[in-house]
Amino acid sequence: MKQYALAIVGGGASGMMAAVAAGSDCDSVLLLERGGRIGRKLLATGNGRCNISNRNAQYKGYHGGAPDFVRPALHQFPVDQTLRLFEEMGLPVVEQEDGKLYPYSLQAAAVLDVLRLELERLGVEVRTDSEVQNIRRLKDGSFRLAVQSGDQKCEYAVQRVIIACGGEASAGLGGCSGGYRLLEGLGHKITPRLPGIVQLKADMAGLKGLSGSKFEAVLTLRDGKKVCRTESGELLFTDYGISGPPVMQLSATASRLLDRGRRPVVEVDFLPEFDERVLVGMLHRRANSRPDKRLEDYFTGFVPKRLGQCILKMAGAAPLSRLSGSMDGQEIASVARLLKCFPVQIIGTNGMKNAQVTIGGADTSQFDPYTMESRLVKGIYVTGELYDIDGDCGGYNLQWAWSSGQLAAEQAVRSLV
Repeated sequence: MKQYALAIVGGGASGMMAAVAAGSDCDSVLLLERGGRIGRKLLATGNGRCNISNRNAQYKGYHGGAPDFVRPALHQFPVDQTLRLFEEMGLPVVEQEDGKLYPYSLQAAAVLDVLRLELERLGVEVRTDSEVQNIRRLKDGSFRLAVQSGDQKCEYAVQRVIIACGGEASAGLGGCSGGYRLLEGLGHKITPRLPGIVQLKADMAGLKGLSGSKFEAVLTLRDGKKVCRTESGELLFTDYGISGPPVMQLSATASRLLDRGRRPVVEVDFLPEFDERVLVGMLHRRANSRPDKRLEDYFTGFVPKRLGQCILKMAGAAPLSRLSGSMDGQEIASVARLLKCFPVQIIGTNGMKNAQVTIGGADTSQFDPYTMESRLVKGIYVTGELYDIDGDCGGYNLQWAWSSGQLAAEQAVRSLV
């Protein structure tokens, strides 16, 4: 039985980073990946461009049962240090809108390639198609890993283990529940999992005509009268509901509310540059200047036709064959209100298979945030999405993967001395 100082279970972002960090100081590192290749999910991030981090990736961008758990890792391995490491590996980085950081080539494959080449340079042994089915701790504090590799079963003897399997999100790209199963087998608590950074399903009654339409808008997520979060950007209406960057940013909060039996609403401001009172005056002048124009053409030149007609119907101004001059003050006020506060009733999410991140996971109270080591089983370390930690959209989750992977590796190697 071949022996290793350190085994890393999972070849995603945090697993590869842990392997790179450990390989610099340890000449006996094994990386085990259940899939046919490492870094598969990484290739799909940022629409294939890989939003590797965010200049603003600070503690407030993270959520979970105890979001402060991220502080030590982000302090020890902040964004700047992570970027320097990538640049040393040959990957220059460019900053774009909202602090989002991308490889200069804007190709996710470039990120995976530099990590893969660094693993080769450091002599890290990478084994794909190798699923860890069980981790057993021996009396001397070492571990035995039972691994299924194709049709064969084998065991590895290791001194320390980093579990970096990631979450359940995006099963088609390698997301799985294997890491939770391994941790439960070691006695750890796993909190309920929900989809995060995902499209939202909505009650589309009366809104089908907007399917396929895109708008630059401000979106506010409400739980009753409570404002939960506000985001801006490109909103896309679909057959099932809504999508787009601001929706993805709101989705984790919406997912948590739905899980608690709440009925959140997304209010859309299609014209954030106009005050509602100013807009009412504009709409009155629009109606009075062309009173003989039919309502179906009332918004032509101002807002997209499909949106305008939808709002007029919702405001009770139908039939659209009416003349603009026939609208009364109450109807115009209702139209203005809908342009500024268009309600979309959220009824669900588009599911874990379409989610980019998993909400929930390993209970952070059972791990030391300064080392990533289990408080229950010494010698076991956990990284990234496997925790009950999820970050905002825009590079936050990958930065958590990089930082937690570096910290876990540093501490695991240090414990071997």
